[in-house]
Amino acid sequence: MSGANPSPRRVRVEANIYSRTDSRGRKVLEIGYRDSAGKQRWQRVDGGIIAARTIRNDLLGRRGKGERVEPSPRLRFDEAATAWREGQVADLRPATQAAYGSALRNHLYPRGGSRRLDTISVEDVAAMIRDLRANGLSEWTIHSILTAANRTFKFAKRRMGWHGENPVAELEKGERPSVTAAARRPIFTPEQLAATLAAAREPYKTLFAVGSVTGARLSECLGLVWEDVGLSDLDAAEIRFEHQVDRLGRLQPLKTAESRRAVEIPRSLAVMLATHKLRSSDTRPAAFVFVTRTGRPINQREVGLALRRAQARARSPSGYSVFPILHERDQKGRPRPVARGLLPSFHSLRHSAASEAIAAGDSAEEVSWQLGHKNSLITRAIYVREIKSVERTARRRARMEERYGRMLAFSRSPVDPSDPDVDAVRLSEPEDAQPER
Repeated sequence: MSGANPSPRRVRVEANIYSRTDSRGRKVLEIGYRDSAGKQRWQRVDGGIIAARTIRNDLLGRRGKGERVEPSPRLRFDEAATAWREGQVADLRPATQAAYGSALRNHLYPRGGSRRLDTISVEDVAAMIRDLRANGLSEWTIHSILTAANRTFKFAKRRMGWHGENPVAELEKGERPSVTAAARRPIFTPEQLAATLAAAREPYKTLFAVGSVTGARLSECLGLVWEDVGLSDLDAAEIRFEHQVDRLGRLQPLKTAESRRAVEIPRSLAVMLATHKLRSSDTRPAAFVFVTRTGRPINQREVGLALRRAQARARSPSGYSVFPILHERDQKGRPRPVARGLLPSFHSLRHSAASEAIAAGDSAEEVSWQLGHKNSLITRAIYVREIKSVERTARRRARMEERYGRMLAFSRSPVDPSDPDVDAVRLSEPEDAQPER
């Protein structure tokens, strides 16, 4: 292209990149190029010179390869989002389709679905995030909405001839939803878990036990068939998670390859499963482990109700309810409704299992494998507080040992093994310690 200034309002920065002042008095960058029909085009860049160079090189490179370079400046967000939903999203799991559909229908379309993609800036996206927070949405929900917006922009760029910049990708780290800061659902304490299992009725008792030991998702537990449960040797038993059941009771493949895993289980759980198998009417390899009387997988909602009933019956050894919130009454003596999130749910069994494993010293990689996460980075993001707490505790102990270990070893009084009040465990003396003379 010619190096001459194409307009009094534009100043050439370098090849195909120009600077101009917009209507608000701000300096912006634009890419100048000719499309495949030879028509002069101008494309604004939300970003600095690096972003401008990236877009320019992409456009010129594609044109050099003979690809058609024709922008779609009038492409609207709702057009791109609908095309993305009917194209890529249609092949995803029903639950994922529903989540993306809800994000588009309830949040993204009402906030500017008819706007042209080129007019949506990073400031618009940041303002949307602030509004969603002000309306009380959780960080995880905002993250899901932002994911739908991000994929819409990507789809428009790859498949619909749009050549603008994705404003979601331009967000600063501090502007993005902080999923690690989101409110965590309560987890079971050891006392609550023991009391809940004791109060549960079969087959839910065994189902809750599987969830609490393996940390598996409810859909994964309900998707178990008998060939997935290895009980030939109770001392080396394991459960293989290969499928899941959706909310309509249909068997589905797991979401990722990493979700398919084999988890070792203790003998106590293996005995529970073997006993449950003896009670089952259908134990063929392809038969579901947890079923209704008609042989269909148990409904997820029914599992939640069974868990709530068990929690209402759960008592401590002294006879007190371990979930007193379930027994609160209003002024008229009626049970108070319990808000969602105040009681541990089945998914809390997963968080409890992970927290216990981390506290016991299991690495993020080991916990990631047990839970079926895609990688340990996801595990670290979800359980960052637990992992940091364990790591800090280990470091503090190591520093204290370094500061005081030798001093305490030298200052110990002689141990009399015959004294019943003395701990029988002997501590070894430092190798270079010399006895007093």
